[in-house]
Amino acid sequence: MEKLFKTYIKSQNLFEKKDKILVAISGGCDSVALSYLLKKMNFKFSLAHCNFNLRGKDSDKDEQFVKNIASKQNLKIYIESFDTISFAKQNNYSIEEAARILRYKWFEELRRKYSYDYIATAHHLNDRIETFFINIIAGTGIKGIRSIKAKNNKIVRPLLFAKRTDIEKWCILNKIEFRTDKSNSDIKFIRNKIRHEIFPRYKEINPAFERTMAKNFDVFSDIEKIYNQYIEDSCKSIVSKRKDLIYINIQLLMDEVAPKTVLFEIINKFGYNASQSDSIFKNIDLIQTGKVFHSKNYRLIKDRKNLILKKNIKKYDNIFYVYEKHEKIKHPISLSFKILSMSDNFENLKDKDVAYFDADKVVFPIVIRTKRDADIFYPFGMKGKKLVSNYFTDIKLNLFEKEDTFLLISNKEIMWIIGYRTDDRYKITGETKRVLIVKLLK
Repeated sequence: MEKLFKTYIKSQNLFEKKDKILVAISGGCDSVALSYLLKKMNFKFSLAHCNFNLRGKDSDKDEQFVKNIASKQNLKIYIESFDTISFAKQNNYSIEEAARILRYKWFEELRRKYSYDYIATAHHLNDRIETFFINIIAGTGIKGIRSIKAKNNKIVRPLLFAKRTDIEKWCILNKIEFRTDKSNSDIKFIRNKIRHEIFPRYKEINPAFERTMAKNFDVFSDIEKIYNQYIEDSCKSIVSKRKDLIYINIQLLMDEVAPKTVLFEIINKFGYNASQSDSIFKNIDLIQTGKVFHSKNYRLIKDRKNLILKKNIKKYDNIFYVYEKHEKIKHPISLSFKILSMSDNFENLKDKDVAYFDADKVVFPIVIRTKRDADIFYPFGMKGKKLVSNYFTDIKLNLFEKEDTFLLISNKEIMWIIGYRTDDRYKITGETKRVLIVKLLK
């Protein structure tokens, strides 16, 4: 066991002797074995124990047991007590999910606070196989088939190579005491049902089932690497970013070998689940332009040739004022202001980000705000007025671009649709004496 343990840590590049490890310990065989193996090999580590208060006096006995282990091994130990049942009810989690969230959140807080390099858990090969079946039953992708990783950011699992029975034998051989969680036999939990009812069936068919699955996981991990590379290469051509918007080119997406999967991998990063992704993909030709799909932090729309993502931010409903003394503003949009005399021979640049106005027609304070339904302006170079909403349609702005476009207003009249078109009423003429130059700053 010691040799395999050492080899696995090195082969998976989990951590080094110089690293400081926080070890999750429950008192069970696996986590106790992990602590003794690390101690035997002189790694630097401390222990962390969660009391989930789910098993009455047994939970308290577990806590005392791990305290004794820490004392025997002269190790620092952190202990936290959780009201797991209340947390699960408040957040509509299963008990298993609630416990998982609570412990990993606390472990990470400890890691950051006390500068540990890694958090080590005692997951083993059987845990990995059980998780594989849980994922298959629930519905999963390549990550679920690969199951638990040996190293996932700051989480390391040095026992993932070992079978549960081998760990137990090692503890018994080395006269290492551990506690047994009686709830591990309760088949109302899906993991236990798989462990006690499904697992044995597979072992009847293949006595070397665990080792066969270990080889499968190696294959699945390599497949995941190939898969991730394919997705990364696809995204380079399909996905682009302009300002704060993320564009997914529909035609390029549909030209992919597996467009449905590529779409899921792209939008899943922004909080969209498999059901939403399937719905968008199946109806991609039928989705009405401007229809919005929501995730927790993003909105997605279809606009002609693209699916477009935008992060949710507070909508600007306020009115912002610019006074004549202002030379530059940064909120809600970055603009600079300068007034020059016509005699200064300024250069009239043909730049959509720079606008020129007859300064003597401008009434300060200038107002900056977003569009309202009845807004009209007189487009520069044209006769007559036009609804701003119709102008947006003419220049094919999508919903998000419309939301992010600001108007510059003087005396309740639109001077400039910023970055697009000025108003003819404020243009420079032969009678202009002073020029107001407004520049959109990137």
